[in-house]
Amino acid sequence: MTQHTDPDVTEFREPDPPDPGAFVELQAGILWIRLPIPGALRHINTWLVPGRRGWFLVDTGMRTDDVQAAWEALDRRLPLASGLESIVVTHHHPDHYGMARWLSERYGVGTAMTERAAAAAAAALQEDPRGRGQPSDGFAERLGIELDDDMRSILRGGIYRRIVSGQAPALPLADEVSGWTVTVHEGHAPGHACLFNAEARTLISGDQLLPTISSNVSLYPSNEHGDPLGDYLASLERLSALHAGTTVLPAHGRPFRTPHARIEALRQEHAARLERIRECCMEPRSTQQVAAMLFRLERLDALNRLLAVTETLAHLRRLELAGHATREGTAGTLRWRSN
Repeated sequence: MTQHTDPDVTEFREPDPPDPGAFVELQAGILWIRLPIPGALRHINTWLVPGRRGWFLVDTGMRTDDVQAAWEALDRRLPLASGLESIVVTHHHPDHYGMARWLSERYGVGTAMTERAAAAAAAALQEDPRGRGQPSDGFAERLGIELDDDMRSILRGGIYRRIVSGQAPALPLADEVSGWTVTVHEGHAPGHACLFNAEARTLISGDQLLPTISSNVSLYPSNEHGDPLGDYLASLERLSALHAGTTVLPAHGRPFRTPHARIEALRQEHAARLERIRECCMEPRSTQQVAAMLFRLERLDALNRLLAVTETLAHLRRLELAGHATREGTAGTLRWRSN
């Protein structure tokens, strides 16, 4: 979630990104579609990729009136009714999964996801939309997160339902889709899929590798006892095997051709953040104090405050598992101390 400029990342300057409801054709007949989303990210890229009989679509956009209007405009420009053969969703986040059911029903095609991604979408859609019950069974209290009413409402659920068109009947995502190899990466989201075409030397990276922002890596109730940052760094190690000059088609930002420089920048960024946290916790600190050292919490809305704190927790958890930090106390008295 950190915005920065990396001088070693070579993004495409041409062609210009498409407007909502339009598309740009890239190499190998891939169609670049950009859809609006609210908030700082402003857009998501989705991709129509030549398949065996037509196109398969990678990611769908969030369910909003603007996105539906964009798809209806695309329907007038492209033969989607006859040409769309399937949908692939990289992960369950609403800007990727939100229109999957709507598009699946409109065009009579299946939606393929990894098993873990499909399970995460189903679990999110089962949350109580009226916001009843305790936020994630005491997760926030156990980890020392200071919740305001808006943050508590997000943890209780309901928001996801409003920006997703429903649960799309999920098909298993095969290891290969029309010549594209599917790999699964953890850390950012459960069962996140990337697609790689060796002949075209092109990676569709979803949120796992982005050109100008760091993917959010957070500790949530569902992975409280795991190591999401460790998983994400391991994913970067796997992606470092890409050929030099591989074209990366990311979910946000422009396509780029310098994956190794980007991977190294992300490694350094997380290493620097871990070191800052270790220095901060030479004296015992609460979760909120550590998060406030890393992020300008007072300038963030409720969702991004929650993301900032849970991302801080992912880094604290990595330090804890590596033996570099220890928890002291519980709930309101929880403090983190560097070892």
